[in-house]
Amino acid sequence: MTQDLPQLTSIPLLERLDLEQRRRVVASGSERAFARGEIIFHEGETAAALFVVLAGQVKLVRYSPKGRELLLHLANPGQTFAEAALFAGETYPATAEVVEAAQVWCLPRAALLDLLRSSPELALAMLGSVSMWTRRLASKLELLTQRRVEERLALYLIARAGSEELEAGAVIELAQPRNLIAAQCGTGPEVISRTFRRLEDDGILAAAPHHVTVLDPARLRALAEWIE
Repeated sequence: MTQDLPQLTSIPLLERLDLEQRRRVVASGSERAFARGEIIFHEGETAAALFVVLAGQVKLVRYSPKGRELLLHLANPGQTFAEAALFAGETYPATAEVVEAAQVWCLPRAALLDLLRSSPELALAMLGSVSMWTRRLASKLELLTQRRVEERLALYLIARAGSEELEAGAVIELAQPRNLIAAQCGTGPEVISRTFRRLEDDGILAAAPHHVTVLDPARLRALAEWIE
């Protein structure tokens, strides 16, 4: 029942469904617990389910032939993942690894297809969700191919600040270790550490282990907004 998993009622996939439709969807899935570092599925495995993060955090990554990790997405509570794989092909295009101990709701592919056949509203919501993934990957590709590391880090910091109007002295909480920040910026931990130092040397920010203090908000925004 939706009252048992209230986190599901607000996800885009279900929010436009009526109560009875949401109950049918929720009843068709199940909740699972995963420990930090646990793999939910590997790249190349048969795509068997759609997932929603209820608590914790899950990263979706791909690996180069040399073993370098490319972070595609960090899924936080209320976000879905792996839905595109159910329709785009027979296997998962990435590996899902738990970053923080997570509660995840799983909807098997067979159950999802049955629900889609009986609910045009859910089918439209699924199309919207897959479209969101396409836009997200396109943005990721632009970020990695057209932006320098300094600009990627500035974009990350601006996103962490959210809607807050940045002023000199503003503190941005990082909330993630440097290796995960590096992965989101498409680079390695050593490079991201050097980039933090360059921004410090340039007087743009002061970096601490778990937060940064903005010294020159205008220059930080300029880095984030640069377009070639």
